[in-house]
Amino acid sequence: MGFLLADTYFIGQLGPTELAAMGFIGPIVMIVISASIGLSAGASSVMARASGRGSHDELVKIATNSIVISVIISLFFTLIGLLTIDPLFTMMGADEMTLGMIHDYMLVWYWSPVFIIIPMVAMGVMRALGDTALQGKLMIIGALFNVILDPIMIFGLFGFPRLEMIGAALATLITRAGTLIAVMYFLTYRFHVIKFSSEVLGHFKESFKKITHVGIPAMGTNMIIPLAGGVVIAIIATFGNDAVAGTNVAIRIESIILIVFYALSAVIGPFAGQNIGANKFDRLEVALKQCAIFSVLWGICLAFIMAFLAPHITKEFSDVIAIQGFSNSYLYIVPISYGAYGFVMIANAAFNGIGNPLPGVLISSFRVVIFQLPLVLIATFFISDMTYVYAASCLSNILAGIIAYIWIMKTVRGMAPA
Repeated sequence: MGFLLADTYFIGQLGPTELAAMGFIGPIVMIVISASIGLSAGASSVMARASGRGSHDELVKIATNSIVISVIISLFFTLIGLLTIDPLFTMMGADEMTLGMIHDYMLVWYWSPVFIIIPMVAMGVMRALGDTALQGKLMIIGALFNVILDPIMIFGLFGFPRLEMIGAALATLITRAGTLIAVMYFLTYRFHVIKFSSEVLGHFKESFKKITHVGIPAMGTNMIIPLAGGVVIAIIATFGNDAVAGTNVAIRIESIILIVFYALSAVIGPFAGQNIGANKFDRLEVALKQCAIFSVLWGICLAFIMAFLAPHITKEFSDVIAIQGFSNSYLYIVPISYGAYGFVMIANAAFNGIGNPLPGVLISSFRVVIFQLPLVLIATFFISDMTYVYAASCLSNILAGIIAYIWIMKTVRGMAPA
């Protein structure tokens, strides 16, 4: 999330057209990131259950083959992405000037999926093994390094050429490549779960089935959100580039604001898997109740914080008053639903952790396909007011949060022995 926020901030200094370009780019970048989170959830779920059983040989097979799977999926995203840049973003509503900037950025960025997906899966493996501190440090260091590289490569500081949009994509590529090297080193030499031997790779098919049983639905669950986000951006584009740019700024700010919920969802999956593996169902039920209470209380706090801080934050991204207006409207309305949306993330991760990913797919589908998109379309074409577009997203989060709580609690209680 920090990578996209940094890119959005520094590119915003180039001008409103560049900022609008990032608005179109954001959902597509998030599709790859969401896929990596989903695949990470699959590997983490299987690893956590194996860890609960104390089987190190199984951990090595799953971890090693999860990396191989990551490479295959990464290359698929790169190939498809490079072949579809212009038609995809034209379909999303990018005009000719914006499309040129998007093309420059994505032509470089589409070489980064391998440097995104493998580290994300590797970090999921670390979490499943009980180490959340190391992967957290690696992610923070990577994000900070990107913040340093971005202005140097975008604006041409310290003798570097001024690369603008291309520079932002290149900074991301370089930083993520460094993260990949680091995670592979630690998995191999600290955790001792990477071993590219014929014996381990001979279990690729078996590991593939276990990981993708959770990983593919989890990828779908996570990718539904940015896919729908791409459709929403295409709808918002009918209001003009300022609306796209303003919404993009708000969404990038939102991604950082929601970081606590992302953190909870990252650990609740392995937590659920380990406790299910150890038959401690009551412990998981208590944890989910505590997560629900926390989500509501923290969500309320975030709504009040953003109501006060939004105007002060958004003006740092753009001097254009219209862009600030759209960003502020979003951040006044949508944060009301952050508690509910946060619990949706937590519930989906818990479903993945217990090896039952389908409900997460359905809940995310309800949120964006059944609730958000129809409401956004009504707000756009019948009311023609961006305020109602943002309100539609807010309502969809609340409805999905209620469904998620009922469903996950019923599922966990049903798993406990009578």
